[in-house]
Amino acid sequence: MAKIDRIFTIYTLLFFAGGLYMFFLFEKQVLDHKSYASKAEEQSISTSATPAQRGQILAKDRDGKYYSLAASEWQYSLLITPRSVKDKKKLLELLKEDLPQLNIEEVYSKINNDKVYVPAILDNLTTETASKIKEKDYRGVTLQPRVVRVYPEADKIAAQIMGFVGADGKGKYGVEAIYDNELSGKSGSETVRNDAFGKLISILGVRDSVNGNDIVLTIDYNLQYVVEQELLKTIKDFKAERGSVLVMDPKTGAIIAAASQPTFDPNNYNKLSGEEQSRFLLSAASNIYEPGSVIKPITMSMALNEKLVKSDTQHNAGAEVEVLGYKITNAEDKAFGNETMTEVLVNSDNVQMVWVSSLIGAKKEREYFEKFGLGSKTNIDIIGEQSGRLPPEKEWNDLLRSTAAFGQGISATVVQLAKMYSTLANGGISVNPYIVQSTIQNGKEIVIERKTSGEQIISKEVSAEIKQMLKAVIENFGKKRVSVPGVTVAGKTGTAQIPSPDGGYYKNKYIGTFAGFFPVEDPKYVMVVRIDSPKTAQFASAFVAPTFERIANWMANYYKLR
Repeated sequence: MAKIDRIFTIYTLLFFAGGLYMFFLFEKQVLDHKSYASKAEEQSISTSATPAQRGQILAKDRDGKYYSLAASEWQYSLLITPRSVKDKKKLLELLKEDLPQLNIEEVYSKINNDKVYVPAILDNLTTETASKIKEKDYRGVTLQPRVVRVYPEADKIAAQIMGFVGADGKGKYGVEAIYDNELSGKSGSETVRNDAFGKLISILGVRDSVNGNDIVLTIDYNLQYVVEQELLKTIKDFKAERGSVLVMDPKTGAIIAAASQPTFDPNNYNKLSGEEQSRFLLSAASNIYEPGSVIKPITMSMALNEKLVKSDTQHNAGAEVEVLGYKITNAEDKAFGNETMTEVLVNSDNVQMVWVSSLIGAKKEREYFEKFGLGSKTNIDIIGEQSGRLPPEKEWNDLLRSTAAFGQGISATVVQLAKMYSTLANGGISVNPYIVQSTIQNGKEIVIERKTSGEQIISKEVSAEIKQMLKAVIENFGKKRVSVPGVTVAGKTGTAQIPSPDGGYYKNKYIGTFAGFFPVEDPKYVMVVRIDSPKTAQFASAFVAPTFERIANWMANYYKLR
């Protein structure tokens, strides 16, 4: 009897277990059919982003021809889903017909499994190659697109003007950062249905991406190349630490060329160390320094504008002068005696400039420097611009007034100096430097509207007078005269001492600057050249003026000024 009970119990349990199993199947296949069908549907549908193509950064030459300095290219990564491929060896052999670089054995070892995902098999495939593979519609093969930023000129042309695009797809530094929204456009998307093996069944929906606009710079492509090469040559020849060259239209503020060394390759920006990342910035805008004697024409124009002196006003001075207990001397302790104001600039006489500044007065002198733009950013469209240093009025005593008159105790950038010299050259009007000319939207170039000119700082008459005085500086340069045959040049050198952190100035470290413009009759170009700490020369006339001369001569031919 006990045996019969046990058998009955077992059959009863089996009956109930079978019933439960049948109910489970009924629930899954009938009651939950819609839910599972919906999940299967969801798994077969996928949406992927379609990146927008970033706009180009372009430069023109004198004839209006466009050159691409930064462009975006489509590149593709090839992925294989092992679970979706039956004959993996056969697939790889077929792929190798279009991908000769494919290592079959190496890739086979990665995909010889039943995984749903493995990392990309190949990267950086061109659009042409990707199209061939896509046409063949291999099961389990996916091509993942991405947009790669390419800088064809590398570190040879305008790297610091452009900046670069980071790994996150955002612009970093330069024009890439400032005009990121304009350049980047808007991403699109594509929704598709695939079968269980990853083969495309249908495209369910597409939202088109909107490509970014192109940006056109103010720089001249050919001049920019020459400026970069000449700057590099000067730094190498004189074993200098760094340098900058900037060329600007004095009437509009358009930057026609701007270069700083050392620079970087935006294609390989991530190879720079933390200490080297200052190279991302255009030091012509980001680095301030005491400019020295190139400030003297600015101070002289103040006295002329206030009718305190004329170009032929004479004054006698010795080799030194004492101000508030400090002795101020001329270079090499020279005394020039009786000089006209033009001769003061020709001889670069510090002592006479102290006298000129005493006529102007501390308060008025500072007000003029402020009007010329010292102590304020020019708002040029470049990342990292500095405002220079114009000490507050409470510090502007007779000593600071005296030293500021010849470029010590105040600090400026190369861009600010170009802005100041543009005012001297263009009839006395302040201009606002800029580096982006226009955008190209749907094939149409649209010039960016901007206020390029500001207030009248000195009169037209004073501008004309100071131009002739600076022309005389060039004509009386002696053996190291800047010579541009057939073109009149006005300008001034400055050899500035470098302040020491411990106070005072280094004895054997200098920064040389040449600031000038041409043709004098109707100035079209302002150029500022700055070279830091040359090892084989001391005075700017020896290592900066020749650079200005070589570039100016090239420009005279290129722009047909002769």
